[in-house]
Amino acid sequence: MKKLIALTCSALARSIYSAAASSPNTVMVRLFDQGLHNTPKNLRAALQAGIDAVQPDDCDAVLLAYGICGTSALGLVARHVPLVMPRAHDCITL
Repeated sequence: MKKLIALTCSALARSIYSAAASSPNTVMVRLFDQGLHNTPKNLRAALQAGIDAVQPDDCDAVLLAYGICGTSALGLVARHVPLVMPRAHDCITL
């Protein structure tokens, strides 16, 4: 069983919690305010800070439950664990 951390928009909270509950893996969900979409630079900074807060022993991978979202997800980097991102234009696609 893998330990995963899902970073997601609060708009997707119900869907992500449902997916986490039915996953065979342990999924910890961390929500970000939906209002961050209004300022993509702030959203990117918040997501990068969330990724950077993950320590090597915290999980096996970080799941980014975001689309590109106004370019805010472009250029994000995980330094300690794999970063898994969907190919989607925005969160609504997810």
